[in-house]
Amino acid sequence: MARRWIITAVGQDRPGIVAGVTKTLFEHGCNLEDSAMTRLAGEFAIMLIFSGPGTMTERSLRRALEPLARRLRLAAHLKPLTKQEAARPRKRGRSYLISVYGKDRPGIVYRISDVLARNRANITDVHTHRSRRGRPSLYLTLLEVEVPPARPIASLERQLATAARRLGVEVSLRPAEVNVL
Repeated sequence: MARRWIITAVGQDRPGIVAGVTKTLFEHGCNLEDSAMTRLAGEFAIMLIFSGPGTMTERSLRRALEPLARRLRLAAHLKPLTKQEAARPRKRGRSYLISVYGKDRPGIVYRISDVLARNRANITDVHTHRSRRGRPSLYLTLLEVEVPPARPIASLERQLATAARRLGVEVSLRPAEVNVL
């Protein structure tokens, strides 16, 4: 029976990180199931959930990944997932996309995520980008959220609009497209 794992790895961005990590997993009979990989400033971050043969041990997997981590100077963390942790998350409501755009200032992500938390909306994905050119710097936040079925969307929209006014940014909330996968 296959076991499921999660690995996180972070290191200075350079070609070969994705190829190196996925090659090591492939060579040990692993199959990628879910992933998020991105460059943040000059760093590259990987989060992978994968399954491997039931006979594979944490020790053998760590031993296989250590030379790669040393060679690419990656800070890596491997965690076996329990059956409960490995279960696919149950969708908790209606899916929405939120975009926030405006002048960069401290607290944008906090204030918007706080409104969502108070409304019991579950954030499933966040991307932020800050412009490097121009004065003032601009900030973009994109969030995917699941809003509980009983939560009135109009109320959430008003609360997000209030937070946006206080921050001096623009916010939009729209239903997410039907998931393909």
